[in-house]
Amino acid sequence: MTDASYVLVVDDEPSICWGFEQMLGDEGHQVITASSAEEGLQRASEHDYSLVLLDVRLPGEDGISALPKFRAATHDAPVVVMTAFGDLETAVGAVKNGASDYLTKPFKLEDAAKMCRQAMRKRQPSSDDTSDQPDDNIVETDASMLVGRSAAMQQVFRQIALVADSELSVLITGETGTGKELVASAIHRHSRRSDEAYLPIAPVTLNESVIESELFGHVKGAFTGAADDRQGLFELANGGTVLLDEIGDLPMAAQVKLLRVLEQGEFTAVGDVRSRKCDVRVIAATNRDLQDAVDAGTFREDLLYRLAAVSIRLPPLRTRVEDIPPLCEFFLRRLGYPSAAGAIDAQLMQELQNRHWAGNVRELRNAVEHASVVARGRALQWSDFPDPQIDRTSVKAAAGDSMDEVLETWTRKQLATAKEDVTDLHEKFLSAVEPALLRVALQHTGGNRAAAAELLGIHRGTLRERMKKYDVE
Repeated sequence: MTDASYVLVVDDEPSICWGFEQMLGDEGHQVITASSAEEGLQRASEHDYSLVLLDVRLPGEDGISALPKFRAATHDAPVVVMTAFGDLETAVGAVKNGASDYLTKPFKLEDAAKMCRQAMRKRQPSSDDTSDQPDDNIVETDASMLVGRSAAMQQVFRQIALVADSELSVLITGETGTGKELVASAIHRHSRRSDEAYLPIAPVTLNESVIESELFGHVKGAFTGAADDRQGLFELANGGTVLLDEIGDLPMAAQVKLLRVLEQGEFTAVGDVRSRKCDVRVIAATNRDLQDAVDAGTFREDLLYRLAAVSIRLPPLRTRVEDIPPLCEFFLRRLGYPSAAGAIDAQLMQELQNRHWAGNVRELRNAVEHASVVARGRALQWSDFPDPQIDRTSVKAAAGDSMDEVLETWTRKQLATAKEDVTDLHEKFLSAVEPALLRVALQHTGGNRAAAAELLGIHRGTLRERMKKYDVE
């Protein structure tokens, strides 16, 4: 943001207004503040604004309902919505009403500054042009099954809201059980195609010989047993959305046909020579690294580029343990369990947060449902829960996890389960990783302490002290 301009900040928290005044003022911008939507709309006519920062929860009219008024009053200046109550419906409501982006409190000033720069570089389409605007009924009142208050899930909500109103293909990645199908369903539900068909399919569940027929249909006599013409998934879903789950297992021949759908909007049924047009949005999901599949020659690179026009990565549950309490309450409420909010006490919740959850949200949901059946209406206990799925990551990283992810998971768990203010996190970290480091170094050097110290890059006396500290022989 190099050119000076006016920015309107509408928030009833003085600290937020002051922070933006300092940050944007240092970059040469004039910042005008207001503490309510009504006051903000009065100020909106005073200057030609380049950006509006609008809080959702305001005294009087809320920011979401006032958003179109701010766009009109500022001649379609970009509007960035701010909220401390981030969920999928809020994010979708903001984008539906014309927000250019979505900022969840608390946020880092550098992140807010970056978002402001991006928003000011583009102008919103005119409010008179409604050709690309979604229908008013795209936001459903049913509670979404996507639950989370962590920063990682807030980012997922934001991505869903931003991509739902486009026609781009979406690639959703994440471990098994993280909710990839739920994200795909949410994208369709909040899109302009929401009144049309949403058809999910997992090619891996089909015999390879029938995959092309299932996806693209066939004509009578195309193969033995093809007694009649049959429509495929892409023809049945015309005008709607198709989810191709576990896309990495799609055979090469079907990949070629799918690429044609994405590039030309047409396909040929099995046994036919005529091309058929289709208008379908494609969402793909996988728990595999498709770039590895490309390198191995089992997945087309051009198809990967087409599918990944937008990529959404779902975080594993172990990296967002702060979402376990609201998830548990959500599952219990859906079951109609008595006193769902208090059915799990603090100690049990801490134990649940300490579990690795190799099966992610799906495993947690199944465990809560199992425990609710055993408990029969009383407060839940640890013994009510089933044994965890095999946890191959308690000692080493899960397949696809980097060391950085493993260490991040450990750190988040320590912070989430601390019973009081943490002041020795660094020492705990060293105590967790140094003993193994020392043991391996000593094993590698055949127990030669001088060689081990040299390998580690520390003084022999330091090695001796740490061996004593950790009782390493």
